[in-house]
This record gives sequence, C-alpha cells and structure tokens, in this order.
Amino acid sequence: MSNMGAENFKGNILIDTLSKKNLFGIGPYGKMQGEITIVNGKPLIAQVQSDGNIQIKQSWQAEAPFFVYANVIDWQKYEVTVLINTLSDIQLVLENLAKEKGYSPSIPFPFRIDSDIDEVTTHVVTPRSAEIIGYQAGKNQVEYTYQNTSGELIGFYSQQHQGVYTSKKTNIHIHYVSDDMTVMGHVDKILIAEKRVTIYLPSKSQSTGRIRIKTNDTDFSKGRLGHIQEITLDDVAKFHGHLCDGLVVGFLGLREALYKLYPDSIVDRTNTRIVSNPSPCITDIGVYLTGGRYQFNTFFVDDKMKGMFAVARIDNNEAYQIKLKPGVKPTAIDSLGALAVKGLLSACDLEGLKKLEDQFTNNLLSIDTKNIFEIIPFHDFKWSPKLKNDFIKTDVLNKDKGICK
Repeated sequence: MSNMGAENFKGNILIDTLSKKNLFGIGPYGKMQGEITIVNGKPLIAQVQSDGNIQIKQSWQAEAPFFVYANVIDWQKYEVTVLINTLSDIQLVLENLAKEKGYSPSIPFPFRIDSDIDEVTTHVVTPRSAEIIGYQAGKNQVEYTYQNTSGELIGFYSQQHQGVYTSKKTNIHIHYVSDDMTVMGHVDKILIAEKRVTIYLPSKSQSTGRIRIKTNDTDFSKGRLGHIQEITLDDVAKFHGHLCDGLVVGFLGLREALYKLYPDSIVDRTNTRIVSNPSPCITDIGVYLTGGRYQFNTFFVDDKMKGMFAVARIDNNEAYQIKLKPGVKPTAIDSLGALAVKGLLSACDLEGLKKLEDQFTNNLLSIDTKNIFEIIPFHDFKWSPKLKNDFIKTDVLNKDKGICK
C-alpha cells in the first residue's frame, strides 16, 4: 500500500492468477479505478460512473496495485453482542474475540461480520491521472453513505502489515458488500447499535497454514536470485511426516531469529547456514526454512550446543542462538519423552504423551510467541562443522508399538 504512489499505482497482482476455491480478498482495482472484493470465489468490482453512481460487475480480468487474500475452507461462527461507533471498535472486538477463543492476534487472519448496519460510509477510489478512464479532477475517491442496510463486512486483521495492506494507523482493512451485492466499497465509518452480530473467523484447523515465512531462492537450476515464495507450517509438516510440538517450536523460534538476520522478513536461503541440535523435528525445520545442507557446508548437527539452533548469514557472519525460555514447555512432555525413547511407555502411555504434546501445540498456535524465545546474538560466530551420522531418530523408535486398547 505504501509504495503505490511511487510505482504510479501499477497493477502488481492479476487476480485471475489466484487460487479461486474458497477465495476471499480485498484491494483497489486497476490504477485506482475502483475496488475489488472477492467473496467465496466470486470477484466483485466496483467503479464510479460518470453520473456518480456505482456500477458493480463480476470479472476475473482485473489487476490490483496491492491485494490481500486468503483461501478459507472452513469458517468458525461466533455470535457476539457489539456496540460499534468506529472502526477502532471493530478492531477491539476482533482482538478480544480472538484471544477469548484461543486465536493468536499476532498471526494475521481474515474475518467476516454479518449484521444489520445502522449506518456505513464507504468509498470507491478513482484514478489519479487524466489519461486513465474514470478520472475526476480534484477527486481521489467518492464516498457513499448507507443507512439501515444489511450485508457483510469482509476484512483482514494484522499487527505486522500496517502500510502493507492496512493503513499505518490501524490493524484492519475492511470492505462492505450488501446482501444483494449491488453495493460494495472500502469501509471508512460504521455505526452498529448494540445488537448480536455473527463474526466468522477461520477454523483453527487452518492455523498451521497461517504460520508462514517468505524465502528468496534462485529461479531455476542455474538461475538467479529473486524467486520469492512462502513456506507454511503445513509444508514443513508434510516434509517431516507429522505436525508436533517440536516442529511448531522450531518453526516459530527459527522464524524469530531469521527475521533479525533479514529485517525485510524475506530469508535469503542462498546466504544462510545453520547448526541444529539432533532432534528430528528441529533438524527438519532447520533444513527446510534455511536451505542448509550438509554437503554444501551450510548445515550440521551438534548435540553439545545449547538451545535449538545457531543460525548465521554467510555474507556478514551475523548470527543468533535460539532457545525456548524455561517454563514454557510442560516438564511432563520431556520426562515422558525420555521414557518413550527408552521404550518404557505402553501404547496407552504413548497416547497420553501425544495428548500432552497436542495440547502444547495448540497453545503455541494460539498465543503471541514473540516473548517465549531467547534470541541471543553471537558476536564472534565460528563455523566449525561436526560431521556425524550416528544420531538416533527418536520419532520412529515406537513405530511398531501397536494401538492402545
């Protein structure tokens, strides 16, 4: 959002290239020629006509200077009593609901709100230059106010994307779509008298897909740097074989350190090396997120290291050590885990351990994790590879134990 003017509002995203199934998204249309709202795979485009009225059309042939979107397969429905006088009230309602229901406000999420609305003021943007069809001298947008209307608010919440897809003074960006889809626009003001409304948040089963990190890689086997892509916790779980507490802890902790190495939050995997402890979960996270490999001298395992990882940039040797703070992880998980490694847990005991790990995993997915790790700078990081291959893969030791009866 912040770069639009400097880029002359060029179209950066073709919405026809997005995965359309269960798609929800919002953003400006064309070169500020209107607004785009995608509602469950249905693309709506609002434009101001010469008579000042809005025209709504449905088309995938559209581009946007910036666009925020999510593919939400399953929504969780919550009935909430609200009194809304400002957009800040909506932000507060969402934050309180997310915390109450076990979502982490630190993880961005889409939302929908169904309600009868006493009054809503929206705008539809108009072009900034005369050569673009729809230009109106002296106007960057046209505002519309509707009273006693009914429809849906579609929005996105994020604490990390001010100036990216929310304005610099808020954590939310919202569009309004009337029930009959004849009215749509960016919400500027809203009044909802005290009443019950329906708020939809993504099902918690989709939480792992929202935990992600961006990487920068080469674009083919002999290619150049600049291939930007996203890695989610779901992706790593497939590589590892299952989702578990160690995988979640490793992902979240390593991500915090990588963001310190790469303040733009895009990890250059051609410029990163990592040391991991021998845990199967931690080593898989380390390899997947950083691109580190034993054969290229960018990854090794050290069972004497403290914490989970030591990660460094190759170009300047800036490095950090990553530890989980004491008291965060339930002690029963480690004590029972040690018995499981020795083969001393029955099938039913293993089920009990899994339940504890799953509870810890869900807790990690629903809290603000920024303050549960120690990210410690290495001032004179020494790369001293220890090449061993006799570590025990602890997550397969009980694979033939049988089921709990």
